[in-house]
Amino acid sequence: MSNMAYRDELDGVRALTMITILLFHLGFPSVPGGFIVVEVFFVLSGYLILGQTYMRLQDGNFSVTDFFARRIRRLAPAYGVCFLIIALVANWFYLRSEMQMVAENFLGAITFTNNFNLMGSAGYFAGPNAENPFLHTWTLSIEEQFYIAMPLIVLLLMRNARAFVWTLILITVVSLALTLFTTDQIYTKDERYFSTIYRLWQIAVGGLVFLLMHYKYVPERLRGASFIGAVFIVAPIFLFNSSYLYPSWVALFPVVGTILILMFGEEKHSLTGRAFAVKPMVYLGKISYGTYLWHWPLIVAVVYSGTRMNDEIRVMIMLASFVMGSLSYHLIETPFRKTSVKKKNKLFIYFFVQLGVLLAVAWYLWQQPGRADEGEGPRVAVLKTQVDANHDGWNDCWGHTTPETFCRMGADMNANGESPDFFLWGDSMANSAFWAFDDYGRARGEAGFLATSPGCSPIDGGGPTEECVERNAAVLDYLDQAEPMDVFLMSRWSYLALGLGHFGDVPGQVPMFLEDGSVAPDNFPAFMERLDKSLARLSARHNVYLFMTLPKFDTSVPRAMLRNVRFGAQLPVQTIAEYEAREAETNAAVTEIAQRYGVTVLKPHKILCETGTCIIEMDGLPLYMDQVHLGPRGNEFLRDYLFDQLGRRP
Repeated sequence: MSNMAYRDELDGVRALTMITILLFHLGFPSVPGGFIVVEVFFVLSGYLILGQTYMRLQDGNFSVTDFFARRIRRLAPAYGVCFLIIALVANWFYLRSEMQMVAENFLGAITFTNNFNLMGSAGYFAGPNAENPFLHTWTLSIEEQFYIAMPLIVLLLMRNARAFVWTLILITVVSLALTLFTTDQIYTKDERYFSTIYRLWQIAVGGLVFLLMHYKYVPERLRGASFIGAVFIVAPIFLFNSSYLYPSWVALFPVVGTILILMFGEEKHSLTGRAFAVKPMVYLGKISYGTYLWHWPLIVAVVYSGTRMNDEIRVMIMLASFVMGSLSYHLIETPFRKTSVKKKNKLFIYFFVQLGVLLAVAWYLWQQPGRADEGEGPRVAVLKTQVDANHDGWNDCWGHTTPETFCRMGADMNANGESPDFFLWGDSMANSAFWAFDDYGRARGEAGFLATSPGCSPIDGGGPTEECVERNAAVLDYLDQAEPMDVFLMSRWSYLALGLGHFGDVPGQVPMFLEDGSVAPDNFPAFMERLDKSLARLSARHNVYLFMTLPKFDTSVPRAMLRNVRFGAQLPVQTIAEYEAREAETNAAVTEIAQRYGVTVLKPHKILCETGTCIIEMDGLPLYMDQVHLGPRGNEFLRDYLFDQLGRRP
């Protein structure tokens, strides 16, 4: 026996998984843990493909070339058409300066290595990846890496079915142990999400579940088990969010849930199975592969155009994704599935011709960065220089904690002894204000230090990482013994106080580590307690100024301005009401604490948003280099604001 009976309810489970992924990627705040369910796809894949492989090994008719021919028939036509269209459309609309990202990820997608590309990116939940049309292909890359290696391992094992089983057990034990018992020893949190080694067990365990069922080591029925499995899949999407290290123990919920449905959710034995097997769910499951391929590029197209997401647009994208999935299923996938594996030579010819075409397109895309954009005029050329325009020391200034290593600003320190006149401390917002304070210091003949760490608010005993907590402690120790000076604190305070991470403005995405290594159960009170302690320490010795959070936009301001010039894309809008809805609670608490210690609160957002809509440009130049960080013109604004507010204009 080399084939397994088709189970309607498993397509229903795929449908649930795809719907959840769509809701998450579309930004519905009610499903902050929607990214977790991708494990369901991995387990189901392992159950079906590894199960079939084992049966063929048992029958003595396993063929490596047949295996690869089946994978080609199942996957290649649909992703080939999808990726080609995405690449051509991106080449038409994207700036040449953006094509490096497109080319790298397109090549990674067609060679099943894109998860490695993405491990070096800003992270799955970070804003910059929102415009990467191939971001979602990391799952396909991991799956195919497994299935390229697996038949070769089978050959090394001399097609021994027993050795194959022990290999699956070994993969499961090692990969699961790494998932449960390592944190950032191997990879950072962002890298870990895309890593193959933390996903292998999920595929392998699917094959082991098949074996347990095949040899009847588990009963056919267990009342309520499949319902519990469904709860294990669904509950985490509401209970967890991107603040959790992932994959980790949290991944056990969807994996165990899928196992329970596989074992005890057969339609004939389970009410839950029958619910999954209703025709609409089965159909959505059948088209889930095509839906997955197309949903993310559709979202990226809307984001790239500058269109502001609302519920109506989200529903339209969801429907369009299902339509594209249906077209892919009926026009591409189904016709190719009718091709017999006995005609595997034709399938291999098709695959290598397709690969050749896609590699040629990848080569063409690689030639695009650095070229002038079609019809580029002076304004486009100027705006392009504003994209991600940060100071030369941007990367060199991170994480320093001593006067010998702090980045220096303003006048020459040697002319003023070894003690600075001012000190700028904060997260990446402080780093982005380097030019403003450098000009400020030079104009006043004053020297300054910059202490900055990404995402790390300047508070005592708290931070999004343990490293942040340690760095803050070291900076405060320095300030405790430094000569009195002006200390400026600058941060996206709500990032840590409310846990407002990169994915939308949903609270609870960012954990707050405390000085003892534990994580605060509720960020807000813990944050304010530590800010209070910090301002008490600082104000006892220094003249302290605290900046309120600047406006934050949904997309990169200079990129949006470029698209507006090129093809009339909408510009990002932030009203003062929207700003207050996100920041008011944090700003009010921060201001109250600051006033308690005589700290001067600076509110540049009041100037930027005084008309009711926050401005994004001055003199035709963007104030920001991305969604939130100040660019060159924004630094000029901040410099002038400092002179106006502090009354120290030379």
